[in-house]
Amino acid sequence: MKKTDLILDGVPVTTYEVENGIQKPLIYFFHGFTGNKDANIMGRGEILANLGFYVVAIDAYMHGQRMSELEKKRSNVSKYEDIIEIVMHTANDASRLFDKYFMYEPTVKPDSYHAYGVSMGSLTSFYLATIDEKCKTVVGLVPMPSFVEYYTDKATMYGFNHGFFYERKLAYYEKHDPLLNYPLLKGKNIFMGCGIHDDVVLPKYATKLHELMPETTIKFYETGHVSTPEMLQDSFDFLKKEVL
Repeated sequence: MKKTDLILDGVPVTTYEVENGIQKPLIYFFHGFTGNKDANIMGRGEILANLGFYVVAIDAYMHGQRMSELEKKRSNVSKYEDIIEIVMHTANDASRLFDKYFMYEPTVKPDSYHAYGVSMGSLTSFYLATIDEKCKTVVGLVPMPSFVEYYTDKATMYGFNHGFFYERKLAYYEKHDPLLNYPLLKGKNIFMGCGIHDDVVLPKYATKLHELMPETTIKFYETGHVSTPEMLQDSFDFLKKEVL
């Protein structure tokens, strides 16, 4: 197993690859809110690599090694106000890095790639699939495919400032919301593993996407905002069936 830490255009990534000389599909791993690419991958980098992927774990914008000293002092509630910007910035980083670097790796298939995300990372994956036709697969665990509804729910919960800029943000999010713009996800392989008792990311967001796109795969598990061994195995089986 070859594991490599890189910084590409200021973006810290870790790659995982079985060194067998075979050209592999690339899959990004996107971690959740307040996490990082190292602590939150929890062995999935090696598992996905052993399945046959070239794995790229990436620190989200303002997370991990990309977190400034000022950012470290902010409360999580304050950071939550920027969660959609974090998602969009990270997705654009991933798209750019594939085009600029990874598609030229000799052991990476250059025509397409895939995304595996947990919680906030799932939203990064959904958004990435709407902005880049080369992103062909989305695996979302405890997933949230919604910008607007998720953000308004959190705004109510945490008491975000409902002023002029809040309304401008919602109008901007509406234009880019994966759920509202679901036709952009047509033709993608999509797996959603939801926790029945999840009170952080409610299963209703994934359910709404599935109602709009019945061809997606959605499964429910007796868990909260965490992934279970069964959920993980189902996600790996999905990738083996749809990608490998």
